[in-house]
Amino acid sequence: MFDEYDEEESPLIARHGEVTPLPWSCAFCGEANETLLDLSGGYEQEYVEDCAVCCRPNVLYINVDPSTLATRVDNVVE
Repeated sequence: MFDEYDEEESPLIARHGEVTPLPWSCAFCGEANETLLDLSGGYEQEYVEDCAVCCRPNVLYINVDPSTLATRVDNVVE
């Protein structure tokens, strides 16, 4: 799953005990957004967050590799 990154794109690394800013792009309008990742919620998280620009709800799927803490976020319009 984590080997799908482009060579120029580095995965975001989460940190235990800290809230990690996690960028994502709206699945409807494509605008940049940011959420906060808290690993106390687990290595696999799913929740709905509204786009700050178009206000459409996006379902965020966040996966963190437990050994490297490399983080991946995918999303779809709810």
